[in-house]
Amino acid sequence: MFFKGDTAREVRDGGLVELSDSATVIPLRNDTTDRPLGVARRNDTTTDSSLVPVEVPVEDYVEWVIDVDSDAGASDSDVGRYCAIDTTGGNNVLAGDSAGMRVDISDTAIRTILITGRISATQVRGVIARRASITRDSAE
Repeated sequence: MFFKGDTAREVRDGGLVELSDSATVIPLRNDTTDRPLGVARRNDTTTDSSLVPVEVPVEDYVEWVIDVDSDAGASDSDVGRYCAIDTTGGNNVLAGDSAGMRVDISDTAIRTILITGRISATQVRGVIARRASITRDSAE
């Protein structure tokens, strides 16, 4: 699916995105208002005027490979854990740990991702547990 990019926030290819109140695609903020829509499939800057392709899961439990933040590596014991999106680094496309690109395994306050498998210390498989198409209570 294609959605309009935001003029204030940039998204990165492979980052989790949601729709803003203005119906533009923005990266997750790691707060209680997050409702992930899917995964952006190209970088979009604040000056781009084209539509952003977003891979939207149409079934439950669609798995994606997700990088782990630089604070801690993933271990086998993290499988089955809910965790948050790492937003450290700002909202810039060039920022290392920003724009919904990584999971923060040590942050379980906003349980956005369910880790379903460990690939390595720096990558996991996971599903979006808190989605735009479901209510908050059913994801937790």
